[in-house]
Amino acid sequence: MGLAVMTELPLVVVDVQRGGPSTGLPTKTEQSDLMQALYGRNGESPCIVISASSPSNCFDMAYMASKLALEHMTPVILLSDGYVANGSQPWKIKKVEDLPNIEAHMAPTNMVNWQPYERNTNTLARYWAIPGMPGYEHRIGGLEKQDITGNVSYDADNHQHMTDVREEKVQRVANFIPELHVDGDQEGDLLIVGWGGTYGSLFTALHKTNTGGKKIGFAHFNYIKPLPRNTADVFGKFKQIVVCELNNGQFVKYLRGELPQFNYEAYNKVQGLPFTVSELTDHFKALLER
Repeated sequence: MGLAVMTELPLVVVDVQRGGPSTGLPTKTEQSDLMQALYGRNGESPCIVISASSPSNCFDMAYMASKLALEHMTPVILLSDGYVANGSQPWKIKKVEDLPNIEAHMAPTNMVNWQPYERNTNTLARYWAIPGMPGYEHRIGGLEKQDITGNVSYDADNHQHMTDVREEKVQRVANFIPELHVDGDQEGDLLIVGWGGTYGSLFTALHKTNTGGKKIGFAHFNYIKPLPRNTADVFGKFKQIVVCELNNGQFVKYLRGELPQFNYEAYNKVQGLPFTVSELTDHFKALLER
């Protein structure tokens, strides 16, 4: 994966999470690989990280993972989990013409003096030349690249620049993904936050919680790195934010780093089991009463 980050080539990695560490609980569900997906490589190796929230949603998110990898020339990690993988759901196979176009970031055949790390000014993705194209011959590998030319470079300032560019390229993906959607009330007393395979439990709990007249909303993340561009706007409309996940608080730690201006409650479970609706509704009610 580090090689794909350095060479800036498309790659999709699917991680179906289960209870760990080691062989752990192979048949049980968990969400404990998020930090590994975000940071688990040597060096500064930014990747796009997305997640599927249901069995049918796996198709859409796998398609989007491929689209983002090919259009932005960077690895994409797609997170699923044991609960989603072992679940079932009826869904209608989409027609090809109804799917969003994938425009692989190929080098046009009429480029003059093409360079391997010449970039699109909008996305910062480098152009991908088909091997063997006359005039597009180049060498590529895992050593740091000189900006534009792609030659091996140990220059300190160049390394800083390329590190910054690779991170900025991933952050600009926020301009090409959907904004964060909120179910329930759009502002108010409590915002439920989740990601991945907890969607069904959290969505049901939203509608079964006795709010006592208070306003409660639900924001579920399919896109994790980068965060949707309206995330701060959504968070700022609620008095309390509770982040629910099947680990010891990995997404909430990430949110505290990316958006430290908000206060987050963490509600965690690491039992190899999904959330139950009753335990969620009890917790949400307690937060609202407090």
